[in-house]
Amino acid sequence: MNNPTDTKVINFSQSTSEQIEQVAQSQFAKYLPPQGMSRARDILPFLPFGRTTLHEWSNDGRFPASVKLSPTMVAWRNADVLAWLEAQQPSTASTDVEA
Repeated sequence: MNNPTDTKVINFSQSTSEQIEQVAQSQFAKYLPPQGMSRARDILPFLPFGRTTLHEWSNDGRFPASVKLSPTMVAWRNADVLAWLEAQQPSTASTDVEA
């Protein structure tokens, strides 16, 4: 049984740069670069759906198409994924009311 007091806490005022780097690379600091390509495991944290939906939507055009790298490996262009994500954001400009 885990005791809440056993949880390791990093005190940032006394932490080393190595500890700060480990926190920055944790699951809360994910970033998809605009250049290059990524596999499904790399882009799924940014998407509101799972692996099966990713492949289905890629095949039917609702999500950018994947690129076949080998007979068993596909990847997505990061720029296409980022553009798709931007297109999914609700526009606040159309809801602004001019005074």
